[in-house]
Amino acid sequence: MVLLVGTLLIPQAHAAPKPDAYGYDPDAQSVRGSSSLLSAHELAKGKPYRSTLPGSEPVYFRIALDATSHTYVSVVGIPGPTTKRTATNSLRVTLIDADGHRCDRQGAGFAIGSAQPLAASTSRMIAPAKDAAEAKCQQAGTYYVAVSRYRQRAGSAPWGLDLRVDAEPPLKKSRADNPAARRPRTPAPDGTPAAVEGGAGFAVAARVRGDAATGEITPGQSRFYRVPVDWGQRLSVAAELAGQKEGPYVANGLSVTVYNPARMKVEGTSTSYHGEPATADLNALPAVAYENRTDQGRKTAAMRFPGWYFVQVTASPELAATWGRKPLRLTVRLGVEGSARKRPVYAGDPGVFQVPGAQPPAQRSQRPAPAETADGGGRKMLAIGSFTAGVLLLVVAASRVLRARRPTA
Repeated sequence: MVLLVGTLLIPQAHAAPKPDAYGYDPDAQSVRGSSSLLSAHELAKGKPYRSTLPGSEPVYFRIALDATSHTYVSVVGIPGPTTKRTATNSLRVTLIDADGHRCDRQGAGFAIGSAQPLAASTSRMIAPAKDAAEAKCQQAGTYYVAVSRYRQRAGSAPWGLDLRVDAEPPLKKSRADNPAARRPRTPAPDGTPAAVEGGAGFAVAARVRGDAATGEITPGQSRFYRVPVDWGQRLSVAAELAGQKEGPYVANGLSVTVYNPARMKVEGTSTSYHGEPATADLNALPAVAYENRTDQGRKTAAMRFPGWYFVQVTASPELAATWGRKPLRLTVRLGVEGSARKRPVYAGDPGVFQVPGAQPPAQRSQRPAPAETADGGGRKMLAIGSFTAGVLLLVVAASRVLRARRPTA
């Protein structure tokens, strides 16, 4: 009996979450990427998934698309702590039709600072086709998503994957509102920051309810924040790393990247750090407008729909060489300018492409739940721990009863 209790207590010691674990959606379903198209697992629209990119070879997933909706497939790659962060060791996401022809390809690398995890979003748009190949990619049917490293020699250490497929329905009306006239560049708001710790991933990004939030960030760590932006509104972002003792310049010491509701990159920037307060800012991004999607510029094209916009703030791991691994003070300011405009009318449920009236399911708490850690075993360990405690109490009670009934010599 005593040996059994000792065995049951062992898992309880591993229940503590890892400090740098990525924050997956608590409701994410675990799926295995396939090495071939024929056995690829299907990803449903609007549902979160998690998987693994085991090495340098690509893995495949399957999706079913109609002929009317714009579709976005977002993949977040979570490199291991020993991954070499170079431009050639990058994440690549490719959308393929049933015949193996490429419809779209997007990638993300470590070009700005050491931003991790990496997020890339590929899309299938419904629009007048320029050629037969483009028209074929707009047909209804089975499509495949290939996830890989940028190069075959990118390394064999496994990466975690956070996947989503979201569909944007067509409009009931063909005409969309014109975007608001461009306003002068304005600084991010300077309101009194509220104490908000950034989330560990997109699905658990921290909501900033006021103009600013203050918290902590560790060198090599990324923190995620979210803010609702509606039609006709502009977003401005500024992140400031507090001063420490003076040290050598660290290029890209603090980086900031903004993503739209499809986790498509809008814009990124970075700033150097040498111990004095440093700020990385993105002033007055383009106003959200439906027709932005046809713009030739990536930044404007990404501001194509309303919803939760995400801000990823990363502190370079090189900061640890001078200032150690201790947390640094971080202030994030998010400004939303302008009033919400009349919304284009969608022919169906826009899903994530709307400003929500309440928190999404994955945002039930500012504090990451046990299941949001990289190993996903928090809830299981808690259950085992509770069961173990009950067994221990029963064993102790039984032993006392036996001693009480034992005859004396």
